[in-house]
Amino acid sequence: MELEIFLDMPVDFTRDDMPWLGDVVCVYWFTPGLQILVHHLKYKQSDYIGRFLGMKAGLLTKHLPVSQADALIPVPLHPRRKRQRGYNQSEQIALGISQIWNVPVHSELTYRKVHTSTQTRLNKEERRKNISGVFGIKRGQIPPAHCVIVDDILTTGATTCELSRTLYEAGANKISIMTLGTPFTHLGIQFSPDIDETDEINKTLNSE
Repeated sequence: MELEIFLDMPVDFTRDDMPWLGDVVCVYWFTPGLQILVHHLKYKQSDYIGRFLGMKAGLLTKHLPVSQADALIPVPLHPRRKRQRGYNQSEQIALGISQIWNVPVHSELTYRKVHTSTQTRLNKEERRKNISGVFGIKRGQIPPAHCVIVDDILTTGATTCELSRTLYEAGANKISIMTLGTPFTHLGIQFSPDIDETDEINKTLNSE
């Protein structure tokens, strides 16, 4: 399996047009090993990998200010895609983080209005257009003051930034972002210490 590297420039998380944006934390580099785990999580019915990696991410980041949030918000899947997959991989990651941070997961807060095409091979501008306006806040729901968006891999940042905008417009004061990994060195991102995840990969896959 080849590691996909996106050549388009990612989001600059120090931009002044997102004053609500708090910390942006990625735990691992998106190495071939992490890609294998995420592939199994998303396409091999291995939901437990999400919870396992979420707990690892929570342990590695529990000393950071981001862990003092009010709620974890998984990036929502469209119902059609969730039915196909059987679960939301971002929610599984969030559930693992929640066990360590003791911060609740608010999966019911947001929803995806449109079943968008995959973003895997789109550049930054195409991703922004593809994801623009696709998220909503469920009727009667009010976001907590500090929300942490949880996703698997951060590439251009289009999805998480669009969701952060939706949460802010609905009343959240501060929105942070937490992902397992990224293939980029983004401006404004914090990394946990470099980790060789080989043992984690072997341990996880061998337990299937």
